[in-house]
Amino acid sequence: MISQNFHKERLMGSEHPLDRLTLKLRDIEKIKSTTGWVLPQQHTSSYILVMVTGGEALLTLDHRSVNIRAQGVYSCVPESTFGLASFGEEGAEVTLVRFDLYEEISDDTSSLRLIKETPLFQSGRELAVAPTLQLAFHCEEMNNLWHSGKAMDRFHAHLEFQQVLVHVTEAHTPLKEDSQMLIQRTKEYIDEHSNENLTVELLAGMAGLSPKYYVDLFKRRYGMSTTDYISGLRINRAKQFMASTDLRLRDIAHQVGYQDEFYFSRKFKKIVGVSPSVYMSSRRRKIAAYHIGVTGHLLALNMTPYAAPLHPKWTAYYYRMYGKDIPVHLSAYRLDMEWESKIQALQEHQPELIISYDHLRPEERKRLEEIAPVQYIATSEHSWRVQLQTLAGQIGGEQDAEAWLASYDLKVQQAKVLVQQELGNDTAVVVRLLKQQFTRYSSPSMAEVFYGDLGVRPAYSSPQGAVYNEPISLEQLSAMKVDCIFLMVCQESETLSVWEDVQKTSLWQNIKAVQNNRLYIITADPWLENSPVSNERMVDDMMNLLR
Repeated sequence: MISQNFHKERLMGSEHPLDRLTLKLRDIEKIKSTTGWVLPQQHTSSYILVMVTGGEALLTLDHRSVNIRAQGVYSCVPESTFGLASFGEEGAEVTLVRFDLYEEISDDTSSLRLIKETPLFQSGRELAVAPTLQLAFHCEEMNNLWHSGKAMDRFHAHLEFQQVLVHVTEAHTPLKEDSQMLIQRTKEYIDEHSNENLTVELLAGMAGLSPKYYVDLFKRRYGMSTTDYISGLRINRAKQFMASTDLRLRDIAHQVGYQDEFYFSRKFKKIVGVSPSVYMSSRRRKIAAYHIGVTGHLLALNMTPYAAPLHPKWTAYYYRMYGKDIPVHLSAYRLDMEWESKIQALQEHQPELIISYDHLRPEERKRLEEIAPVQYIATSEHSWRVQLQTLAGQIGGEQDAEAWLASYDLKVQQAKVLVQQELGNDTAVVVRLLKQQFTRYSSPSMAEVFYGDLGVRPAYSSPQGAVYNEPISLEQLSAMKVDCIFLMVCQESETLSVWEDVQKTSLWQNIKAVQNNRLYIITADPWLENSPVSNERMVDDMMNLLR
């Protein structure tokens, strides 16, 4: 039971008395990284306490990011997404503690209710722990106890973690803003005032730094100059105006912070590659991509959707590359589960045309067709190439489709040379790990691109055909004697914990492909999406893996 010593800095808010809370550890993970280390954005079903014991880390929570320095602590609530990256020249040392919280039911103290939605700390912000708390020591102790393999040590780890929570909430001190935090503050100011007359002198003055030192720090922290960052924000905002309004070019230039529309036009063409007028004409059509893969079809036709499913985890690539170009973000939660919210968003924004796959519920199809004309992409009848060519014929992009396919085929020919050099006649199989289950796996894109276009020799032929998802045990996988394994590990806490344990077993270590260092880790994005853009990215990914 969590100690009542928290009464000075109450956890969970007044609606959750502390003497009614119980916690259960799920996992403790220690990460020591160099510069450039990244933990991809992933879904968490539990609470996570992120404790930085050395260096500095960048934590991304759903749509926002925060820097955590040494002695800094941050919490993530269940059913959210998070990602981590080391920051600065020295890398980062981080301990992640995953745990569940339970509350006694008021009218039945013998029963517990799982808590999922309430922030762990009332402030919801980073806690800077007092230097007197030896956070690194406690994290090391917890990690060693948890991974010792002894039941009593795991129980001891629970007690140690509760003590850490007590110290974190009682001993935290106000954050002292150093030059790095001041740089971040000015960046936040730029984000909100990019249309104003911003000068390096003004921003440096806000941070209390000399202009030269400010410019150096900003570039070191964000990888680009202050002026380039401001220009990028303004051009992205201009794109949004072009896609969603009928403003004249002069008015758009003024809205985003340029008084000279001709200078704006030159700047726009330099950054985007085409003139504002060309870009505007291509964006006047309000075409909505109803499914994630449809976005990949439209982009191959040089058409940026007016609306599309976007999320920092579920559609990470599209969100990162085109999130600011696509005005309307539809729900992308767990592969289009929330279809009613997408329908509602489209009703509000009224696209002129909707592109959708044909596998819709009858009610979903009916409501979608009430909003605007719908063009359907047949998923079961044709390959992705035919889908692209058919869609191009429907919306006037035949030449773009031909050019894109020619470029793709050229890349495939180059990739096949590398595949032959590195794999030769070696056999391969794709394996997927979700929760505690391994499966032999082949998606439509794997069948068409991995085994088809790239000519990888399959180690297994399924009675289900080219597309299959069959449970397999480690014993069966070992008995296959396959030369190469391409493994996809689902990025959520339970699966990652299972994967960590599996790697320590002798059964896993004795698998032929593992022993021969022929294990390749692949990701759901792009390997599960079957669209022109995702398949081209799969080819790129394959070349990077083999190199």
